[in-house]
Amino acid sequence: MKDFKMITKTKNYLKAMTLLLLVSATLLSCNKDEYTVIGDGLPSDQALNNLYDGKLASLTTVQTFDASGTLNYTSPKGVKLTISGSCLRKNGNPVTGEVKVKYIEIFDKGTMLTSNKATMGTNASEKNLLVSGGEFYIEAFQEEVKLTLSCPITLQIPTSLTGGTDTAMQPFKGTINAEGELVWDLAPTVELFIAPVQGTPNFNYNVILDGFGWFNCDRFYNNVGPKTSITTFVPSGYGNGNSDIFLVVKTIPNSLGKTFGQFPVGLDCYLVFVTEQSGKFRYAIKPQVLTANHQATFNLSETTLGTKEELTTAINALP
Repeated sequence: MKDFKMITKTKNYLKAMTLLLLVSATLLSCNKDEYTVIGDGLPSDQALNNLYDGKLASLTTVQTFDASGTLNYTSPKGVKLTISGSCLRKNGNPVTGEVKVKYIEIFDKGTMLTSNKATMGTNASEKNLLVSGGEFYIEAFQEEVKLTLSCPITLQIPTSLTGGTDTAMQPFKGTINAEGELVWDLAPTVELFIAPVQGTPNFNYNVILDGFGWFNCDRFYNNVGPKTSITTFVPSGYGNGNSDIFLVVKTIPNSLGKTFGQFPVGLDCYLVFVTEQSGKFRYAIKPQVLTANHQATFNLSETTLGTKEELTTAINALP
């Protein structure tokens, strides 16, 4: 009799454990966003930055010329860059011999996003949205030593690349802040003026630059009226450098915000959650109309996996 009681207790125990496991499995499956692990687990901030850097590298060209002459480079989009070799200095001394020039240009919101080069400018004590006439990075170097300038270089940027001539455009220089964000500040030492292209109905933004680095033709987006900050809620484990939230204004193809700024209440836009998985972007796009103290929530179940090219195309296709 004793052995029979032991067997009965064992069977009851096994039934109870089986029921407990079934209940646990059911609970887990009902909370998909909380428990689902995507790919190899949470991405690192470096993995996301590697995606951005890879996109930026694909946009980079390197031109070579002799410092005894002048570099006259025209990009595939028609931007003209002119650098006189006599203006270059290496550790304060005139440069001789072969010089390499790194050049990047960005005009559309999709490329801005996948390279993490938003158009957020300093306006008094705030960071506000900019509308761009083109973002540029220019750097000259010799034997891996970065060169400096003793006289200006010039850019001629077709206004048609960003929707036509905008007389409100101003010169901005970009710097990478402590959080790794590219932020733009007005550059009073840089000259920008609009001039016709001889023999055509077209116009250029003509720029006289006094230094290398990031440069942008910009104007502030219409900031009339009340503004709001944006608070976003992202899945557990994200938001500490391994994801970003971008803002895309509807109908403006040459502007990109990030949610560390202040934005007009009533702005019709998209918020875009971006992270990394297995060497690709995982992202979600949500249409929004901004309200005071605006909040938005993203779940992993809403995201899509895509390459840099696919995400760039998806952002540029937004109306």
